[in-house]
Amino acid sequence: MSKLMIVLVVLLSLAVSGLFLVKHKNASLRASLDRANNVASGQQTTITMLKNQLHVALTRADKNELAQVALRQELENAAKREAQREKTITRLLNENEDFRRWYGAGLPDAVRRLHQRPACTDASDCPQRRLARKWAFARCRAVTRRRTAI
Repeated sequence: MSKLMIVLVVLLSLAVSGLFLVKHKNASLRASLDRANNVASGQQTTITMLKNQLHVALTRADKNELAQVALRQELENAAKREAQREKTITRLLNENEDFRRWYGAGLPDAVRRLHQRPACTDASDCPQRRLARKWAFARCRAVTRRRTAI
């Protein structure tokens, strides 16, 4: 064999080994790219999920803020009504002797018992307590009706 043939065989074997090396490197890079794409798609899914959660949280915050504003307005209105009631009661107390006497009188026993809540020792006590409260409430309404009729 001639020197030229030996050089050509060596060059051919180097080219083949280089080809296998490039092929191996290509496969390695392709696997790395697939892993990177999987990570990126997972991150994109996480980002989308977090954006949705943020949107939901902001929507809830807006609704809560509107509800708080409405409740504050209701509280202000209730305070105004309470002040008006107090003024009316004060005016009536100053004007009407019968109303002053009625307002200053003690509450009937049935009404006082409504404010006393004995503890239930067991579940069987609670229905009797409810019945007693209903009876006391009905009695209180009857007493109040008699007082207003005066």
